[in-house]
Amino acid sequence: MTAWSVADLEKRGLKVREQIVRVIATPADVVRIEIPLPPSVNMAWMNVPGKGRVRTPEYRRWHKLAFEELTAQHPGRISGRFAIVINVGRIKRRCDVDNRSKAILDLLASVVTDDDAMCERMSIGWADDVPAERVVVIVRRAA
Repeated sequence: MTAWSVADLEKRGLKVREQIVRVIATPADVVRIEIPLPPSVNMAWMNVPGKGRVRTPEYRRWHKLAFEELTAQHPGRISGRFAIVINVGRIKRRCDVDNRSKAILDLLASVVTDDDAMCERMSIGWADDVPAERVVVIVRRAA
């Protein structure tokens, strides 16, 4: 196997994007965070010939912004099974609130939770006390 340096790859006309993310979180029983409203799951993925399913530009922009906000809040970490409550600020356009949960669970995976497959229980709904286009998420260790 040949090891390539960044300079070698760039000489060949390849773009190199380095991304190192380390989030060290303290263990917690309850974590509360506030993030921007994600796009609907219907608008998060698209089919690209030769590549298959990929994230849409809208989803990538949201994920970058939400990840930055999430890590700035220094959330704790829930290990193992968890329960989650997602309160979504009302928006004027008509949409299904449940189409927002997958993006939120994926964002939390490996930062706040181990894996979204560890979710034992989820409650999601519109909340009048949350600002529009915002989401308040409460994650608790499952009993």
